[in-house]
Amino acid sequence: MRIRAYSNNILCTEADFGDQTTQSGIIIKSTMGKEEGVVPRWFKVFEVGPDIDWVTPGEWVYVEFGRWTEGFTAKDDRLEEGQKLWKVDPEGCMASSPDGPEGTVSISSAQHDWASKKTL
Repeated sequence: MRIRAYSNNILCTEADFGDQTTQSGIIIKSTMGKEEGVVPRWFKVFEVGPDIDWVTPGEWVYVEFGRWTEGFTAKDDRLEEGQKLWKVDPEGCMASSPDGPEGTVSISSAQHDWASKKTL
């Protein structure tokens, strides 16, 4: 069985909610559930509806905080058992990239002047 996105829906996997390890081995603990966890997140696009023409499955999207559903599971031949999906609001997508966010750290919640100078 295969799940299909309809209309302008974007279904994603592999959200960056957990701990991250940089290429140099520094472990950055997850901030989910804390004030500093109110930041955009990267998601890997799994399936897009026919009205979405600016991103394709396999690419990554950077999504404004809270512009995604609670993670859910569904039966699909392409998913591992128990793997979560999220429906992402296309209006909340701020950027897309063919490459994953490996080793990136969001600084948008940092309490410094340079935090407002974000680059992707």
